[in-house]
Amino acid sequence: MRERSSKNGISIHAIAGTEVVLLGIDASDTAADGLLGFRIERRQGDSGAFEPLPAPRRFKDVDEESPVIQAFLWGDYVVDPGTTYTYRVVPVYGEPSELTDDEPVEVEITTEDPEDDVHAVFFNRGVAGSQSYSRRFGTHKRWYKVEHQGREEWRQQVRPEDIPDRAAYRWLSRGLEEAMLGFIAQASGSQYSLRAAVYEFTYVPVVQAFADALERGADVKIIHHAKRKRSLQLKRDSGADVSVSYTDGERKAVDYKNKDVSERVVPDEVCAAANGAVRQIGLRDPAHQAALDEMMIERTVTQISHNKFIILLKEDRPVQVWTGSTNYTAGGIFGQSNVGHIVRDQEVAQKYLEYWEKLSTDPKAVSRKSGPKDEGMRNWTTLRQRDLKGPPPADSITPIFSPRLTTKMLDWYAGRLAAADSCVFFTAAFTVANQIFEKVKKKKQVAAGHPYQRYLLLESITGLMRKKYRDMVKCPQNRIAWGDALRRRDDEAEHNQFIETLTGLNDHVEYLHTKYMLIDPLSDDPVVITGSANFSDASTAKNDENMLVIRGNTRVADIFLGEFMRLFNHFHWRNEANRLSDEEAEARGYLCPDDSWTEPYYTEGSQLHAERLLFA
Repeated sequence: MRERSSKNGISIHAIAGTEVVLLGIDASDTAADGLLGFRIERRQGDSGAFEPLPAPRRFKDVDEESPVIQAFLWGDYVVDPGTTYTYRVVPVYGEPSELTDDEPVEVEITTEDPEDDVHAVFFNRGVAGSQSYSRRFGTHKRWYKVEHQGREEWRQQVRPEDIPDRAAYRWLSRGLEEAMLGFIAQASGSQYSLRAAVYEFTYVPVVQAFADALERGADVKIIHHAKRKRSLQLKRDSGADVSVSYTDGERKAVDYKNKDVSERVVPDEVCAAANGAVRQIGLRDPAHQAALDEMMIERTVTQISHNKFIILLKEDRPVQVWTGSTNYTAGGIFGQSNVGHIVRDQEVAQKYLEYWEKLSTDPKAVSRKSGPKDEGMRNWTTLRQRDLKGPPPADSITPIFSPRLTTKMLDWYAGRLAAADSCVFFTAAFTVANQIFEKVKKKKQVAAGHPYQRYLLLESITGLMRKKYRDMVKCPQNRIAWGDALRRRDDEAEHNQFIETLTGLNDHVEYLHTKYMLIDPLSDDPVVITGSANFSDASTAKNDENMLVIRGNTRVADIFLGEFMRLFNHFHWRNEANRLSDEEAEARGYLCPDDSWTEPYYTEGSQLHAERLLFA
C-alpha cells in the first residue's frame, strides 16, 4: 500500500509491506534551508496519542534526548500486519540546544495482511546479528568452537535452543515457521494431497507436520535430494570394517583395488540427514507405517535437487503452492534471511504439479533418443516453458523451472535488469552470474535529473565475490551492502551497544539466502522475480529449481521492497561502522549541528540524491 501527503514544502511517501513501513521524505529547497532533521511520531488506529519513533543519535553537548533523524528515507520495522497507522513527520529547525518544530505532515497507511489476495509472503527476521537480538537474549551468550570458512575458531553465539519457552525461535521466525506449518496443516483429510520437492529436509517439526497430514488421511509425497557418493571400506586384520569418506579427488590417494579395500555407493550428506529426520518421526497409528515409508521419493539424477516447494491439492485439483528460498531446516527458518511465498492460483499450481510429476520419475538430465519416456528433465522444462523474451505479460505470474537446456534465462534476467527505468533491488547469496555482472558494473545512461540506482545485497564480499564487488562498487549507480555484524569495541557500555552474535544454526550461509530481483518496484508496473534459484549457471542448467516472475502487482512489490530495505539498511550501517576507527565511530554517533547534513541529498549524481528522488 502506498500513500502520500505534503504541506509547506515537506512531502511524505509511505510504502507499507506486512511488517515494514518505509517513509520517503522530501523537502523543497526553501524547506531544506536551516533544516536540522525530522522528528517522526506514530499513532496506531484512529485515536490515542502519537508516540515518537526512536532515533539512534543525539546532538553533541545537549543533555536532553532529542529523537531527531537526519535522513530522507526512514523505516519503521516494528509494525503489525493488517494494521492502520498514522505517521506525523515534524521538520526541526533552530539550534541543537533550542529546537524549533515546524508544522507536521501526517499520512495514514495500513500495512498489508499476508493472508489477503493471491499472494501471501512471509519473511523471517534474518538479523540475528543485531542489537535487538543481543538486547533480548544476550544473557544466554556462550563461547563455542565452530568451523568458519574452512577453519575452526571460538565464537560467541546466542543459540536459540538455550532460550526458555522458544522465545528466540518465535522472534527469529517472525511468522515464517507458523506460515509453513499452517500451509501443511490445510491438508486436513482424505480429500487433500500434498506434493513437495525439497533439498535440505531436517527440521523435525516440519517433517512431523507432513506425517500428521498423512495420518489425517491426506496423500503425501515428497521428492527429496538423494544423490549418491562413493565410500571406501578399509578392512582391518581383525575383520572389522572401518568406513572412510573420500571425495573424488582424494580417492586417488588410496589403493582401492587392494583386497583389503572395497568401494560402496552411499547417500550423500544431504540425503542421509533427511533420512535421519524422517526416522525421528513417530506415528500414532501403526496402520500408516507403509504410507510413511512410501512418502519420500528419491531424486538421484541431478546435480542438486534444490527446490523448496509444496503443492496443496483438494479433490485431486492443485489449488495452492508454497515456494520461496527457505530450506526445511532450523537454519533456513530461523537463521539466515529467507522468504516463504504462497500463491493461490490454480493455473500456477497446475504447472507446478506437472513439473513435480515429471521430477517424481527421477528423469535423466538430457534426452538421448526421441520419445516421451526418455525425455530428459532439461528438455522437458525448456519445451514446456520457453526461455522468455522481452517484458513478461502484463499482470501475470509466470513460473520458470530448471534445469534447462541453456543458460539463456540468465540473459533474460540480465536484460530485465538493464531495462529498468529507475531502480533495481537484487539479492545474491553466493555470487553474481556473469551475464548480470556485466550489466551491473556499467553505468546506465539516463536523462539529466532522472534518478536511477541499483541496490545489491550480498552474503559477503569474500572469495569469488571479492573481484566482482570491486568492479561493481566502482559504478556510482550501485549501492552495495553485505551480511555483517557490528564488530566489538571496547566502549560498548558507554555507547549503549551490545555484542552482536549469530545463532550458530548456519554453517555455510550465515546472513542472506534469498534469491530475488525487483525491477522498478516503486512504479505502477513492477516486476518481482523470486524463488529457489541463485541466478547462476548451475541453478539454470543443472539444478532442479523454480522461480516466479510476477508483473504488475504493486502489493507484492511493496512487501519485497520493504523487506529488502530493512535488511539493506541494517547491514549497510554495519558495513560502514566497521570501517571506522574508534575516533570516527564516536564522531559519527552524533547528529550534525546544522543543515550541512542535507548537502549530499541535493548533490546531482550522488547516491543519496538519487535515493531521495526515488522514494519521494
